[in-house]
Amino acid sequence: MKRFVALLCLTPALYTAGGCGNARAAGDPPPALASDGTGPHTVQESVEAVLAKPEEPPFEYKAGVNGFLRGEGAGSFRLPDFSVTPNHAEGRFLYRVKPYLYWHPTDWLDLHAEGEGYGFTGGSQYYGKVSLYQGFAELKCPKQEGTSFKAGRQELVYGSAFMLGSDTFYKGLSYDALRLRLSPVKPLTVDLFGGWYATPWSGGIAGNLAGGYATWTFSGGTSLDAYALRDTGSVDHHPGEHRNSFGLRGVAKLGPARLEVEPVWQTGRRFNGVDANESIGAWGGHADLAADAPIGGLTNHFFASAAYGSGSRDAVTGGSARKEFLNQANDTPLTGDMSVIGDLSGLTLTDGAGAGHRASGLQIYTAGWGVDLTKELNLTATGRYFLANYVETGFSRRLGLEADFTLTYTVSDNLSLIAGYDRFFTGGFFRDATGSGSDIHYGYLMLQFDLAHQKPKLAAR
Repeated sequence: MKRFVALLCLTPALYTAGGCGNARAAGDPPPALASDGTGPHTVQESVEAVLAKPEEPPFEYKAGVNGFLRGEGAGSFRLPDFSVTPNHAEGRFLYRVKPYLYWHPTDWLDLHAEGEGYGFTGGSQYYGKVSLYQGFAELKCPKQEGTSFKAGRQELVYGSAFMLGSDTFYKGLSYDALRLRLSPVKPLTVDLFGGWYATPWSGGIAGNLAGGYATWTFSGGTSLDAYALRDTGSVDHHPGEHRNSFGLRGVAKLGPARLEVEPVWQTGRRFNGVDANESIGAWGGHADLAADAPIGGLTNHFFASAAYGSGSRDAVTGGSARKEFLNQANDTPLTGDMSVIGDLSGLTLTDGAGAGHRASGLQIYTAGWGVDLTKELNLTATGRYFLANYVETGFSRRLGLEADFTLTYTVSDNLSLIAGYDRFFTGGFFRDATGSGSDIHYGYLMLQFDLAHQKPKLAAR
């Protein structure tokens, strides 16, 4: 093992929907690769604050269990498959429990074992699964900060999770993968990774993912990311299918505000539903602006964004969908907290006769506000307007407006309560496609916890 570490030191220091909340897990990105800055106190921040693995834990070992318990209910919506179902109501109890052990026997070795029990019950619903969620060994180069090698089952979460995230609000997403992290110069971090979707937690997606992600960090909270991904994952895979994503992400501090822009281009090959693969040509991205401001003696958070995913007229009429932008592994809050919309490729609704109607490619406009009522209590309100790029002739492009309200009470660093109510005000496309204009409702009450015991790491002599 020490021989391998020595060699590492010599290296040049170089859908389906994602789930209500679309909460982004912190996973294990370096600070330069993680989303930072100001913005509303989102469900994502609340969940990851409890479930995230510390980047540099000051302990020799830590053993415990974290997760959440949630009661939830929905109207005009089926929770098991996140499908729109007018005049249908249901409720259930959902749990995610993760026992874990982090062990750092030396400065150059990090061992991580994390199981997961996930399931729900209520009415006629029942589901339960127990399996390994993360289990990896990470070798670090003590003489060269920022250089490491990780092997095993692990999360891959980068940037603001617009392209690579982890479905923390539900069962999560991990990969059986290898990851090499290099730092050729202090401002630059480069990750090279490759592996397979961990099928116990991939929601039916099978295939592999490989790529690289680089971040150059400037002074003053400004950074520039560049990445390339090759993804063959799908529920129904055909030989030769793959999707390449090439993206840039810039983050800049503008006084009290923070600006983020992330354009993405996609190429590759996609099965055309007949007998061959066709070339993919799609693009998408988002731009976000956030700022904090003290008003009335309270800290207020403001947030606005616009997101776009390309589509096509052919996809609407049952033809080629090669121009649809797809970010299936996202964990971004831009698509909403209810998962009525799962990603930017579009939305398909079924009418009473069983026929599907496609809205291809989406535009999403978001405005949010949050306020810290006390040190422990935060209230957030967010509105998201959804517009389709292409629909059937005579159909409305207006998908609707989602309003999300979240109240978070932080009891301690290891315990919090979240109450939320979301409503999707359906637009003309829902009425044209299903014959119903019923709004969609979702409410929940969630307890998050992290119960652990740890042994502090003694200072080196």
